[in-house]
Amino acid sequence: MIEQKVTVNFFLDKSRPNAENKCLIKLNIYCKPTKKRYATSYHVTTDDWEKLNGSNLRDENLKEIRKKLNTLQASVEKTIEKINPFSFVAFEELFFDKSPKPTTKTTTLQSWFDTYINELHDKGRVGTAIAYRTTINSLNLYKKGLHLQDVTPALLEDYEKHLTDASKSYTTVSIYIRQLRAIINQAINANVLSAEKYPFKKYEIPSGRNVKKALSEKDIQKILNHTPEKADEQKALDFWILSYLCSGINFADIIELKPSNINGDYLHFIRAKTKNTKKKDLRPIKVGLNPRAKDIIRKWKNTIPENPYLFPVLETGLAPKTVKHRCQRFIKWVNKRMELIRIELEIDQKIGTYAARHTFSTVLKRKGVSTEFIKESLGHSSLVTTENYLDSFTDNVKLQYANLLTESW
Repeated sequence: MIEQKVTVNFFLDKSRPNAENKCLIKLNIYCKPTKKRYATSYHVTTDDWEKLNGSNLRDENLKEIRKKLNTLQASVEKTIEKINPFSFVAFEELFFDKSPKPTTKTTTLQSWFDTYINELHDKGRVGTAIAYRTTINSLNLYKKGLHLQDVTPALLEDYEKHLTDASKSYTTVSIYIRQLRAIINQAINANVLSAEKYPFKKYEIPSGRNVKKALSEKDIQKILNHTPEKADEQKALDFWILSYLCSGINFADIIELKPSNINGDYLHFIRAKTKNTKKKDLRPIKVGLNPRAKDIIRKWKNTIPENPYLFPVLETGLAPKTVKHRCQRFIKWVNKRMELIRIELEIDQKIGTYAARHTFSTVLKRKGVSTEFIKESLGHSSLVTTENYLDSFTDNVKLQYANLLTESW
């Protein structure tokens, strides 16, 4: 057998410095002819990177970082020694799967949440994993050390009151408790909790209704006709308009697009959210591309031949967690500039990325387009979900109808 030489070191990714001009330190593993890089939690400037690798390090903060990096490298090398022959798949399974799995006798909510969160991470569903982590953190703030059998209708009522007293919206309360219900269902399916103990037979989860974020026709025209003086604001505006014109496509889906998703005058894509939650009947959303959408795509499309993505936000080989962070960072970047545009255009309502999706659906509704078509365009599986997206009638229409009540017959 040919001996495999695996080297471990660190690399400073200078491609995307943060707001403090600091770059992410990545773990670099090389096994000829393949190398992979994994994000660490440390950011430093290029000058500090040079100091970290120098022989006369005096800065105490940098010393602490170097100490932790050395510990990480030693742990990685120890894991690699256990893998013969070496493979990156085996390394990732062994090194990153550190948390203990609950046994069938485990009844703590913390263990059941941790296990499911790990499964979500393994499947690349980072956003959902973060949501479940937020829920268990909330439950621990409410009462530490809860067990499955502690979740009764009375406790659920009390937990709901605890959340509303803390000024949580009913939408947030609904999300937290529905995720708790999912964990309880898992425990019952695993025969760890008796079905007789199911607490949701006598407790109704509150149903929150989203605050509408659709813009008025006057405001959307302001946005569509605006030409910013700054290049970064123009780029943010272009991507906002692209979302609006392309069936309210989420930014998480925009950054995942590839040239193959475009076929002539149409854009085809499957929502990332749908891919993660459905295995059957995965229908692509088909969007007609009008001339302005095509111009925006041509303007900002990727020009790096080896990068397979349509836009230069992602590259190959990124971990799901990194993809999630890139998406969040891109949305934050766009929203910051759209806020400046909002102020300049004197628009009262926030015009972040989410407003583009709501505005798309509501503008179509106002123009008489069927809810069924809007449902298909948004990629929803239920008309109820679509109706929650649709804005109610505009204030001037409400006033017009109110005046009808006093008109003479």
